[in-house]
Amino acid sequence: MMTQSPTPGRVADWYRRLADATGSALLEFALVLVLLLTLLFGLVDFGRALYTANTLNLAVREAARYAAVAPDPEGSIAAIKDTAVARLSPFGGPPLTPEQVSVTYHYAASTPATLQSTTVSVAYPFTMLTPIRPLLGLPPLTLHASARYRWELGG
Repeated sequence: MMTQSPTPGRVADWYRRLADATGSALLEFALVLVLLLTLLFGLVDFGRALYTANTLNLAVREAARYAAVAPDPEGSIAAIKDTAVARLSPFGGPPLTPEQVSVTYHYAASTPATLQSTTVSVAYPFTMLTPIRPLLGLPPLTLHASARYRWELGG
C-alpha cells in the first residue's frame, strides 16, 4: 500500500492553521492571570499575617498588663490566659486557646518569695488561606509574641 503525498492545498491549509493567532490572546491571558492571582493571594495572606501578628502582640500586652495589676497574679493564671484569648481576634484563622498561652513568673534574686514581674508568651500557628506556602515548599508559619511587665503591687 502506497501513501499519497499531501496535495499542495492541504499543506497550505496546515501552514495557515499553524500561523493562525486565534486563541493566543486567551492563552496569554490565562498565563498572566495565574501569576496575578498568585501575587494577589500572596498579598492577602501577608496582610492577614501582619494583622494577626499585631493583634497577637496586643493580646499578649493586655494579658501581661492584667498580671501586673492583679492583686494575686500567681493565683490568676486562668484569668491572665483568658485575657489573652479574649483580646486576639484572628482574621480567618483558628481562635487562640488557653493552652497556647504561657505565663512565667520572675522572682527577686535577694528574696525568692518576692514576685518581680510576669511574662506572657504565645506561639500561634498561622494558617494561610491560599496554598502558596506548600507549593513553594515553605515551613508552617508560627507567630510568636511575648510581653513582660513588672508587678506593680509588689513591695
